Amino acid sequence: MPRNRIRHPRFSPGSGPRPAWATRSPWRSFGDVLGAMVVGVVLVGAAALFVIPRILGGDGLTVLTGSMEPALSPGDVVALRGIAQQDVCEDIAIGDIVTYHPAPDDPELITHRVTAKTVGSYDDGTSCRLILQGDANSAPDEPVSPEQVRGVFIYGIPAVGWARSWVAENRILVLSIFALAAAGLYALDRARPRTRIRSVAHAPTAPDSDPSAPHENRTADVDASLRARELHLRERELALREREVALLEQNLRSTAPVSPSP
Repeated sequence: MPRNRIRHPRFSPGSGPRPAWATRSPWRSFGDVLGAMVVGVVLVGAAALFVIPRILGGDGLTVLTGSMEPALSPGDVVALRGIAQQDVCEDIAIGDIVTYHPAPDDPELITHRVTAKTVGSYDDGTSCRLILQGDANSAPDEPVSPEQVRGVFIYGIPAVGWARSWVAENRILVLSIFALAAAGLYALDRARPRTRIRSVAHAPTAPDSDPSAPHENRTADVDASLRARELHLRERELALREREVALLEQNLRSTAPVSPSP
């Protein structure tokens, strides 16, 4: 007996809605990663130039001469930690790099390496003198008192000093560039197409159920439908057979010979 077959739909993993990251352009993803890297570099650089030295009581200074080459070159930025005058003689050792004022009333700063240290009693009430010399110089500097020391070298950042000086001299221009860039990014973000979802008031909500329940319910419904259809087809087949038997009996009665009456 022929049967009607019902094919159960199968759902492949890729037939559902794709996640947002899977539909994005590779170039857009690359741009997002590159932008995040640039922002990270800028934040780390700003922290290294301004935040960390200030936290340690020091400052960041730009190297202007080549007296400390090859350790420090013109254009490098040196980060300094602050040091108290009474701690200079104990904390600073030979080989450290120190920034100092060449004279008490001179705003100029010199960053050289400590090559020797003398200990004693001096007229200014200090107990030592530092002998400093640039790595590229052939002669040492004049002895330095603890009162002249501005800070101790922590680390250097190559080749960003000129950019830092230019930014400091052109703050209005830099702020204008940042404002224009922010406005452009905001305009691009506003122009980007967005998907909007509207909420409908008094919308019926589906009852809570197990995530696997819909698939099992669909399978049970299909099986029950197949069984009901099969029973219906069997009932029709039985009815057809009964009808065939009735027709056959009728034909037999109509074709049977009639015996003559006595």
